[in-house]
This record gives sequence, structure tokens and C-alpha cells, in this order.
Amino acid sequence: MVYIRFFRRIRLSRRFSLNISKHGVSLTFFNKIVRITLGKHGIRFSTGLKGSGLSITEYVKYKK
Repeated sequence: MVYIRFFRRIRLSRRFSLNISKHGVSLTFFNKIVRITLGKHGIRFSTGLKGSGLSITEYVKYKK
């Protein structure tokens, strides 16, 4: 089975990027410590230790 994946990241500034995929659009804010992504279903908080392979992600859904 073959899956087609579409994803494009457009860097808006040093700390913001616009992410476009076939499932929707999201906005990401990032710095050296944390990355915050605002999508159509919720907010994703990610952080990790560079070079170690260790990271943690928390996802919070929007309330309806």
C-alpha cells in the first residue's frame, strides 16, 4: 500500500513558522527550550535535550 504525504513548512520569522499539510494548517512558535504548535484540534507543547534523543510532548485539545 502506498501513502501520499504532503507537508510544507514556511518560516515566517526566526521564531515562527506556518505548517501546511493535507490535513490542515498550524502555527509553530519555537525557541531553544520549547516548541508550541497551535493546530485546528489543540495545542502541542514539546521540549527535549539536543543530541540525546530524549524529548517530551504534551497535547491539549481545545474544549468544545
